[in-house]
Amino acid sequence: MKKKMMVVDIGSGNFGSLKSAFNKLNIPFKVCKSVNDFEDTNKIVLPGVGSFPNFMKGLKNQGFEELLKKLLLSKKSSILGICVGYQALFNESEEIQTTKGLALVDGKINKLSTKKNIKIPHIGWNQCINTRENILFHEIPDRSDFYFCHSYAPSNISVNYKISITKYGDNFASSLSHNNIYGVQFHPEKSQINGLKILKNFYENI
Repeated sequence: MKKKMMVVDIGSGNFGSLKSAFNKLNIPFKVCKSVNDFEDTNKIVLPGVGSFPNFMKGLKNQGFEELLKKLLLSKKSSILGICVGYQALFNESEEIQTTKGLALVDGKINKLSTKKNIKIPHIGWNQCINTRENILFHEIPDRSDFYFCHSYAPSNISVNYKISITKYGDNFASSLSHNNIYGVQFHPEKSQINGLKILKNFYENI
């Protein structure tokens, strides 16, 4: 029997949609509001909305920062970061003020470029253009649409990490894979069939 998915909750995630998605997929999960809620697991989901500094402050204050680093650097678990939870996987973000992330993946979070007169935040459906094959996108067609809502995105990250890019003004890395670290800038729980497939692939195949 597969273990439960541990979903980190610091009060900034969209848990209604996420719970609904897991229930549709019959994926057992547990929402963890403190480190004491964690059980032995090989799957962690880190969702987040709002500002990067507040998100990282919440992770640190509730003891999740240290726990996540311990579990992931030892490769005892795999993680899927979603939206701000994805951004938190990187070294730092420039949002509001320079704030350190979990530093599990090299890269920095910068504001989306307005050079091409695009609207910020980037809200709505957009394509993910696959840059390499990865189990996270198993059986999902290239250039599939996913739902985005963000003003910042990772830059200067290795091509070896990128699974997909998305065009919005300049291209940005919309998903990544590095060892046991996975992340998506879009919201799979709001992305209908393709988003559900992302969650299913992470739980069943990684």
